[in-house]
Amino acid sequence: MKNVLIVDDEKSLLLSLSAGFESFKDKFTLYTASNGIEALAVLKSTPIELVVTDLKMPEMDGFELIAHMSTHYPQIKLMVMTAYNTPKIEERLSGHQAIPIFEKPVDFDELAQAVLQGIDGKKTGGLSGISLVSFLQLIKTERKSCLIEVKTKDHTGHIIMKKGELINAVYNGEEGVGAMYGMLEEEDVQIELLKLPQHKIKREITMPLMGILFEAMKRKDDAASAETSDTVEPEPDDDTETIYDLVSKVPPGDAPNVDSDPHSVINGTPASLTSRQKKGVDTMSEIASILEKLKSVEGFMATGIFSPEGELIQEVKNASIKLDEVGALANDILLKAQKSTEIMGVGRGKMVHIEAPKAHILVRCLNESTDFSQTTTGRAHIHMVVIIEKEGSFAMAKMKLASLIQELAPLFR
Repeated sequence: MKNVLIVDDEKSLLLSLSAGFESFKDKFTLYTASNGIEALAVLKSTPIELVVTDLKMPEMDGFELIAHMSTHYPQIKLMVMTAYNTPKIEERLSGHQAIPIFEKPVDFDELAQAVLQGIDGKKTGGLSGISLVSFLQLIKTERKSCLIEVKTKDHTGHIIMKKGELINAVYNGEEGVGAMYGMLEEEDVQIELLKLPQHKIKREITMPLMGILFEAMKRKDDAASAETSDTVEPEPDDDTETIYDLVSKVPPGDAPNVDSDPHSVINGTPASLTSRQKKGVDTMSEIASILEKLKSVEGFMATGIFSPEGELIQEVKNASIKLDEVGALANDILLKAQKSTEIMGVGRGKMVHIEAPKAHILVRCLNESTDFSQTTTGRAHIHMVVIIEKEGSFAMAKMKLASLIQELAPLFR
């Protein structure tokens, strides 16, 4: 008989799921735990086939549990429950399947089917296949602050996240974006959460997390088709200090400085990147340079490129706008409008104009797939948001948006 463990601090949910799974007792035995510590006790005493865990819990949360399991129980399959809608983005980055995620309130029938498929070895990735991208996406969605230690076959790296935002990273002698690319290139990693240093840490990575993940996926695809010959991995330095070591030695308010090379390509990105890392930075810089053209429009406030799921990839702005939040909301309106126009029988809408008291917000979709509701490999599928002051040149912004999104398309194929 196989064993399944569900971890959640909501007693009512555990009781409800236990009652629901009673009809499946001939297929598996169900165990429950109210936090990560209780879950580890079960894992130590009982052979578990599959774990379904919440993320926000007292004492030991789901992130710590997942990180611990990735090192000590990599063979156990994993599913996640969250109160936030988390778009799937990573199946192309690693050769492994992304973690199945269920948004609360959980649809029991959907969860039950996934659990049955999971214990039968279908549609569920083991923790040995967990990608760093999937883990980072969960951190971002839950707006968690933490220091992540990433162990690969040859090196150990560190990533600092604050309220879900990427702050800095160190890996194999690199700092910033280059270090992130280095870790994301690795197939199999072990993840551990360390205590976040108390010292104030300067943000060295300004590129949106989604943009870095997007580039990692592109480079992963490129590597699968043709191996580059000019990438030379430097030998690890035995006395290389980690972010944790560095920040523990500097006075409060100071920032660690692993690489002070003034010729960085991007803030926090050393010029000594490998060619593959440099390519990713160049692509993001090219996207930014295209978006910069909108600054010539009178009343320009902000613009950004988003994934179809609403994740910010790159942005350019003059105003203090939280474009990741505004853009995600505008993206939702576009998606609802597209569904509505299909129901109307007039085809799938491409653009939405929101006229607000202080600004015009334009959201446009570009999908080169023949099936406009799907994303196809090798074909661009992006959403672009432009925000213009109420008295700004709306007509010019609309024209620029139409032309620039076409100019951006080749970079997303």
